[in-house]
Amino acid sequence: MAGGPIQSSFNLINHLKYYYDFSVVTRDTDYTDIVPYKGIKSDEWNILPNGMRVFYFSQNNLGYPAMAKLIESEDFDIAYLNSMYSPRFTIMPLFILNRLKKKVILAPRGMLAPSAIAIKSWKKRPFLLWIKNSSLIKNMHFHAASEQEAKHIHDVFGKKAEVRLAPNLPGKMELPLIAPKRKEPGMVHFISVARVSPEKNLLFALEVLQQVKGKVKFDIYGPVYDYAYWERCKAVLNKLPENIQAEHFGPIAKEEIPAALKDVHFLFMPTQGENFGHTILEAMVCGCPVIISDQTPWRGLEKAKAGFDLPLNSKEGFAQAIEKTIAMDSAEFNQWSEGTRAFAAAFINNPELLKQSIHIFE
Repeated sequence: MAGGPIQSSFNLINHLKYYYDFSVVTRDTDYTDIVPYKGIKSDEWNILPNGMRVFYFSQNNLGYPAMAKLIESEDFDIAYLNSMYSPRFTIMPLFILNRLKKKVILAPRGMLAPSAIAIKSWKKRPFLLWIKNSSLIKNMHFHAASEQEAKHIHDVFGKKAEVRLAPNLPGKMELPLIAPKRKEPGMVHFISVARVSPEKNLLFALEVLQQVKGKVKFDIYGPVYDYAYWERCKAVLNKLPENIQAEHFGPIAKEEIPAALKDVHFLFMPTQGENFGHTILEAMVCGCPVIISDQTPWRGLEKAKAGFDLPLNSKEGFAQAIEKTIAMDSAEFNQWSEGTRAFAAAFINNPELLKQSIHIFE
């Protein structure tokens, strides 16, 4: 299951490869894995079948000397950093790039939202203050995926911080044909596709469901990133009332997500913050309205009959929205399903998205 920042970078390169030449530097394993990807050569450049040029660092070689040697040996104009806090792929390259006086674009990927900074804030706030007051920021500008993220950047780094606004690009896709779904009043089928971590707010979702009176089936997909947090989630899972059936199925491959969405009614993911939310868009493309927080770029959903975007300070508000979904019959639900697809289509087919992304590198 590819993480959002990875998917955002892949989509950006896939759309802009006709305008710019990209080379990618990453590690040779997925997050938390120790086995390298199949079919790649570690610690050297690879040309993938799609033409992408990628350098895969092995864990043993991923240190400052090797990173400096690689960066210094490459002829490039701009470095695009796909994270805010990564020691190996943000902080370490920043020192090297600053010494070489290279232009840097940093994509915070939602990590500057107040809710995100609040997690381990004792470590993040001093780091952000240090970056703000250091020379590292001189040749840097930021890629904000939304007006909200641009505000978060300016709140942290000041009004003088240079920000380029460009919503994350969707994967190249067409809206699939879907059949109307059956929806009985009195019950609803939810899905969540996200890593199990505080940022994705599964515990909040489960606590909301404790307040719901109607019948809910909740399919939970995603790897466990925070095991202490998962233990707290399991404690609530095991005490849910009989009208709530929730089950965690573990990780899911990206190509399997459309099939998982086929038989469910709503995506339920009250995330603490997303600078895009690829799973949210994918659900909408498949005709699944979404129940999410107001901490994402996807807003005005209820008016468009595409779902609900709600403040996190009220579990009762989420519970009330869920009760509305439970009461829907097939006719009403399929009106929302079509409204959701129309909402997604309007975003995907917006020609301004590509223009804004090209502007990031100008």
